[in-house]
Amino acid sequence: MMPKVTLIILNHNSLSKLGDEAYRFLESIISTNYDNLEIIIIDNASTDGSLEEMEKRFKNVNNLRIIKSKINLGYAAGNNLGFKIYGRKSKYVAFINNDVEVEKDWLIKIIEVMEKDPSIAAAQPKILQLRKRDLIDSLGGIIDRLGRAYDLFHDLRDNERITKPIEVFYARGAAIVIHSEIFNQLGGFDPSYFIYYEETDLCWRIRLLGYRVVTVPTSKIYHLGGGTTGGPTIQTIYLRRRNQLVTLLKNYSIRNILTYVPIVYALYIAYALRRLIAKRDTTMFRTYISVILWSLQNLRKIITKRKLVQRSRKVPDKEITKHMLSIQKYNMISSMMRKEY
Repeated sequence: MMPKVTLIILNHNSLSKLGDEAYRFLESIISTNYDNLEIIIIDNASTDGSLEEMEKRFKNVNNLRIIKSKINLGYAAGNNLGFKIYGRKSKYVAFINNDVEVEKDWLIKIIEVMEKDPSIAAAQPKILQLRKRDLIDSLGGIIDRLGRAYDLFHDLRDNERITKPIEVFYARGAAIVIHSEIFNQLGGFDPSYFIYYEETDLCWRIRLLGYRVVTVPTSKIYHLGGGTTGGPTIQTIYLRRRNQLVTLLKNYSIRNILTYVPIVYALYIAYALRRLIAKRDTTMFRTYISVILWSLQNLRKIITKRKLVQRSRKVPDKEITKHMLSIQKYNMISSMMRKEY
């Protein structure tokens, strides 16, 4: 028998954001062909009737459980809740977005790879674009030395010849499979992130323990994107930039913090001033300055978390940074990236 997997899906007002398509996505995920699977839906305090509709439509699915949260916990804490209640007894825990369609064998192909190689602690499928299925959404995530994120092969045509697992810096949170024991050891996603960069931070911490993160290209899902947030807003920009900064402060060595974090601060200030002067954009100016002020005001809390991360470190930064892009290479390819990320 294949090892047990707990698959966790978050829901927050999916009916108002996705319409009836939300239930088609869930039906696709529930149809995953894996014998030893339990599926957990965490409802993050939905108010649009999507919770009640899910309870009605899927009441006869034996391996499905729905947990209702009284508040919107976000991606990080919402998934942590599902793991805490159901995931600890499974060998693997998988997190998948509610705006995806899956090929039925997507999960078993990932588990087969992870079972053969104990050095792999986290993995993702090939993520294709739902509306343009011949285009890649992500073959995995990579960051540069400043923590700026890049989706490998994004917007390029699918290449079926890539079949072997690919080493990536982090697995995308749209669909990520993790060893439950390691997820538990790390304390799960950092709940303070709420949403964005939580999978980047988690996979960085996985790498600090000496494990690997890969993409399994033979496993495929199709991702709509923006199904939870509804697209970029001032709030999502704030969270992305804030969490990028926190990720560096928590996980880098002191030497690399002193090297790269001042550059991030300088870039944030420069961008804020450019938006203010060139476009009189006071909102974006305040957003970036607020990120900097927040990081300084919360430095003690960040340092406390950093101590926990560094206490369990088994790998030096030189082993981590070889999986990152250089600043120069990131700048060179940035024109091909999604602007909102």
